[in-house]
Amino acid sequence: MKVLWVNSRYFVSGGPETYMFAAAEMLESAGHEVVPFSARYDRNRETPWSEYFVSPVAGDDEVYFREHARSLRNLTRGLQRAFYAPDVRASLSELIRVADPDVAVVQQYLRKLSPAVLVALREAEVPIVVRLSDFAMVCPAATLLRDGRTCQRCLTNGLAWSVRYRCVQDSFGVSAVACASMWFAKWRKYFDLIDYYLAPSAVMREQMIAGGYDASRIVVLPTFVDSARTHIDDARARRIVYVGRLSPEKGLDVLLDAFDRVVRQDGSRDIELLLAGGGEDSYVAGLVARARRISPQVKFVGVLDADAVRRLLCGALISVVPSLCYENLPNAMLESLAAGTPVAASDLGSMTDVLRGTDAGFLFRPGDPGDLAESLVALLREPDTLKRMSRSARHLAETRYSPDAHLRGLLRVLNAAVERGDRIGD
Repeated sequence: MKVLWVNSRYFVSGGPETYMFAAAEMLESAGHEVVPFSARYDRNRETPWSEYFVSPVAGDDEVYFREHARSLRNLTRGLQRAFYAPDVRASLSELIRVADPDVAVVQQYLRKLSPAVLVALREAEVPIVVRLSDFAMVCPAATLLRDGRTCQRCLTNGLAWSVRYRCVQDSFGVSAVACASMWFAKWRKYFDLIDYYLAPSAVMREQMIAGGYDASRIVVLPTFVDSARTHIDDARARRIVYVGRLSPEKGLDVLLDAFDRVVRQDGSRDIELLLAGGGEDSYVAGLVARARRISPQVKFVGVLDADAVRRLLCGALISVVPSLCYENLPNAMLESLAAGTPVAASDLGSMTDVLRGTDAGFLFRPGDPGDLAESLVALLREPDTLKRMSRSARHLAETRYSPDAHLRGLLRVLNAAVERGDRIGD
């Protein structure tokens, strides 16, 4: 099978690209061919298909909206990508003509590529499977979060609420464009061109259905982790770790507050908190300043590559996912399980789905540093319990989130899209 994989970036900038490259490698190892389509950025990985990539909104080295130079050209191209971009349609159509794919997997395409992706695929009669990497299909801000709390108002009362509350970049104008582009896509019935949606978590499927999408087209297929790449070392430091983007919705203020309480309650000076990841400079600077006031045992280690993340997790006692938003099955959570490192996570969305009913970690009340600190202190005093949880974490990764299980599920959906058969059930 030849799979066309569409994503706005062809380099790892977060979870969507981590999944894309891992899934592509897995498909190719199973004898399938994967052809990428993306915007043309300097940071992209090399591929013989890059000549068919489309020009980005701004410069080749200006990936994120905050990096875009302010100009009429960039504004015009940005609006086109938000609503409908003829150049994307033309570039993708040419790639389809040359590559002749059997099916397409589409990930991040709204705003940076546009729904023109869907039109080009349907015109060429290429079946379309969209993998949902965030909540952008039902929330213009893509997070279902407002003022530090989960919010579903747009699902029940219409997208205009996102404009009223300036949910996108805290801007009325940007929020209005994001909202209007979603209205336009629905009015033009672009989303009706999609054969199936892949939801990495049950909460994603639930929110999509609540947003009015056809339940028969939404298939839950959890992300996978290759545990064989992670070799567990029983020698672990007294260390708590966080891996992920450093941004407000991730609940890092909650984590810092909880660690402050852990240090004071445990009475030990050898406990470390290591935070790996990057974010907006101003926000990260605020976190660093706060951490200095709390303890010298809080350390920021920056953005790490995959191997370094595995080593960090393998050397820790516990990893924490303190998110305030639903999340869509964080890769860091699965990597932690594969490392045999128990996970402390907010009792919210996909994090609840992963840990509920297991002994691979524990859940705490979202946004409650006291609840998190209390559980951390108790666990740090029970090494035998931590060892048992470590074994459970590894077992969970090897069974429920294995590459083999994911490949079977992915091929099932791709084949169903190709055959245009009956809709897959829940």
